[in-house]
Amino acid sequence: MNTQLIEVKKLGKSPLNVRRTGSASACDELKASILAHGLLQNLSVHPAKKGKFQVFAGGRRLAALHALQSEGHLPDDYAVPCHIYTEAQARELSLAENTVRHAMHPADEFEAFAQLVGQGLSSADIATRFGVEESHVLKRLKLARVAPELLNAYRQGEFSLECLMAFTLTDDHARQVSVYRGLTEWQRNPRDIRAQLTETMPGGKDRLAVFVGLDAYLQAGGAIRADLFGEAVYLENPELLHRLAAEKLEAERQALLAEGWGWVDIMPERDWQFLHQCGRIAPRPLNVPEELLERQARAEAALSAVMEAMDDTESDALMDAREEAQAEVDAIAAELARFSAFDPEQMRFAGCCVSIGYNGALEVEKGLVRKADAKRLAASTAPAATRLQNRMPDSLRRALEACRLQVAQAALAANPALAFDWLAFSLACDAFGLPGSTGLDIRLTGHAAKFEGAGATAAASAMEAILHGLPRHWLEAGDEAERFRRFRALNQAEKQAVFAFCVARSLQPQLSTGHENSAHELALSLTGVEVADYWRPTKEQYLKRLTRAQLLALGAELLGEAWAYQRMDYRKTELVERLEAAFRAPEQPGHSPEQAAKLAAWLPEGMAFLPPEPTAQPEPAAEPNAVAHAAA
Repeated sequence: MNTQLIEVKKLGKSPLNVRRTGSASACDELKASILAHGLLQNLSVHPAKKGKFQVFAGGRRLAALHALQSEGHLPDDYAVPCHIYTEAQARELSLAENTVRHAMHPADEFEAFAQLVGQGLSSADIATRFGVEESHVLKRLKLARVAPELLNAYRQGEFSLECLMAFTLTDDHARQVSVYRGLTEWQRNPRDIRAQLTETMPGGKDRLAVFVGLDAYLQAGGAIRADLFGEAVYLENPELLHRLAAEKLEAERQALLAEGWGWVDIMPERDWQFLHQCGRIAPRPLNVPEELLERQARAEAALSAVMEAMDDTESDALMDAREEAQAEVDAIAAELARFSAFDPEQMRFAGCCVSIGYNGALEVEKGLVRKADAKRLAASTAPAATRLQNRMPDSLRRALEACRLQVAQAALAANPALAFDWLAFSLACDAFGLPGSTGLDIRLTGHAAKFEGAGATAAASAMEAILHGLPRHWLEAGDEAERFRRFRALNQAEKQAVFAFCVARSLQPQLSTGHENSAHELALSLTGVEVADYWRPTKEQYLKRLTRAQLLALGAELLGEAWAYQRMDYRKTELVERLEAAFRAPEQPGHSPEQAAKLAAWLPEGMAFLPPEPTAQPEPAAEPNAVAHAAA
């Protein structure tokens, strides 16, 4: 072997070079290195024809040199040092060079870059000299600053490069080492390392961070930590974040109080149990354009048509049509809101709840009526329809009314004394011309159609069982007079059972607004029946009729904000299946006792029978003689 300078233009790639695959990015790196440092390693060549030579070891370096010449960075007569071998030696030496060599360990590269910075070079200078992006250099410098103990562990193969990257989320060596020493074998993965390093730092996509906004957080002096090897951002001052969120919620509370609401509660996390115990008032339309009302009617008709089609079959096309129709209805409702306002008199007895949604959006529940204020509101103004009934599709409202009617009938048919009092009261009100409706249709007409949309429920089965238990032999008589004679022969308990069943069949379907003072709602409350014992939300009866957003909100209410956040990307059909399974088996593994209790008791707004309020016992009637004596 001898070594001599040979002009680059006389060099070509040898067919004896065993390396066949190259990399354009690697060539760029070599070009930058050659320009900055010169050719650091001689080429190995063997003679060719016409005084030229072929390179069998150093093909990438040769390609970089040719490229630099073509780009005008090197002169045409530029010469480089070459080791000259015979063709017989070339093939074996080419194989040896490409197989025996050992690449530099990444940790050595990290530290080498850090030493160059220590010598005064910037990250941009290093990137230029080695032909790489500056971001590559910055990442390597970040890795070089990890605790030495962790670098040594990485060199020993105790964890992967991705794990080392995860440790860069903090520059605190003590913290890095503490987390590393506390890891179990199965926790040595990037996800668990990041989770432990950031356990006290909210992520940039957490609901509080989204609610406050990163810009507002930074302007208030908050610090963030970005994951150089990922897209995540973490907030280092959780106390500041919570303070900013509280201030923003308080500002909203003050604005609502200024609108005239009687009270405003802040609920950073919604108290769904409280919300469902409240009644509602609804805004009233003011000078609504006729064209907007017509659009609303068309949109609701289109939604009802899709819902009716879904009662018979279900497909992706119908699901998409349902989403589009609901979106149109919601958009029109948002427009109508500009032409509506709450009654100022009602607002004095109602209030609002301010909370942060699972997606970080501000959520305001307006028009809530607490139980303690319901009577005051009823005394001052007529009760308004509930917000849920206003936004609910007609077909769903009718179905829920029918289901509630089934439960009410089964409850009343099992309570003859209450049925007698209710019917007698209704007849007396009618006889004396008193205003209002007691909730009974004493003509017993059209009761079969009232069950439209209810389906087969436990309440329907209970009503059927009561029917089969009634004495019915008197119905078999040939004429009306004989039927009446046989009916009169029944004992008092048998008559009352038939009477209660008939009164129950006269009930009218309706949902409760939560605070009306009516004989209908009082009578249902006096049955002592829990509607949830007879009716539960199923796919067919309820869940598939909700929008995807309503399903996520329902899941957040019953199973937690995290449940909804983790299923933001689920299709509607998947959400329906998950929620139906949860309602079907509330105490399944994975549900906390609190979640199981919520699932077992939850009902749509207006479905429950209101709990009876304690009433004062009437004073005993005076004896006739005493009355006569007093009159005398």
